[in-house]
Amino acid sequence: MLFPVVYLIAIAIFSITYSIIPGPEFLILAFLIYAAYNKTTWRFLKDWLPFITVFISYEIMRGIVGSAITQEVCHLGPYILEMGIFNNQLPSILLQSAIRFPILDYAGAAFYSLHFFAPTIFAYILWRASPPNYWKYTVAFGICTYAALITFLFYPVAPPWIQDPSVLRILTESVDANLGIPVYRTMFDFVSPNQFAAFPSMHSALPFLISLFAIKIWKKKALPILIFPIGVWFSAVYLGEHYIVDVLGGIAYALIAFVAVEKLLPLLTKKNGLLRRYLPQLKPPEKQSTKEEDKQKIDA
Repeated sequence: MLFPVVYLIAIAIFSITYSIIPGPEFLILAFLIYAAYNKTTWRFLKDWLPFITVFISYEIMRGIVGSAITQEVCHLGPYILEMGIFNNQLPSILLQSAIRFPILDYAGAAFYSLHFFAPTIFAYILWRASPPNYWKYTVAFGICTYAALITFLFYPVAPPWIQDPSVLRILTESVDANLGIPVYRTMFDFVSPNQFAAFPSMHSALPFLISLFAIKIWKKKALPILIFPIGVWFSAVYLGEHYIVDVLGGIAYALIAFVAVEKLLPLLTKKNGLLRRYLPQLKPPEKQSTKEEDKQKIDA
């Protein structure tokens, strides 16, 4: 465990020195070091290539789509809908006016930041603990992110803090100001350049997707994980980054991706030889007979 620990310490020092938050690619490299230490490097590379490809290609395409969109072509559907429902006030303004406290600023920032790490960490947990579900999660992750990417292209939506100047962007105007370093401004303005990708909210979708898989696998033991998506949903609106409609959209995209993988993909894998070849872990395991059943067969 020495080399992974040294690596993580080095990354922490680097991040503090240059005032940045490391992205998932740093986590993947940490897992690779750990895999090499445990002599599972080749299996790690083979199994993780699809997830890394989906993740990196999504980030690249998201930036390209963002560079082609301007606020003038953004749709106003979520803004108009919520202004009508909430008596000409956005939910972000209502929350910031009613319950604005420094502790909520930092709690919201913490929940919102987990989006950048949790999907990769959860993928690693599944890869170690439940390979069949790791592959399902990877496919669902791809469906969810690329469906959102297509939506960003054809239905760009500006977040509340852009659409309405009275909405405070707490992450940059409050948290960054109090920390004295532009952590979130750097992250959102440079690392994530698409400012017009509010609907659906991937910050809302991916935590919910993680929760769906966790509860499916570990049942009641995993119920506390629901704190994660609920905290992110609240934070997304409170911080001024998303409309409630964006949050609901993210939930819907995650649910559709989960159902598609759980219900439709096994049927497609059964009928399609190419899928069976490249997604062998999705095939249902053969039923294992118990010792009692074996004994009964022998007696018969």
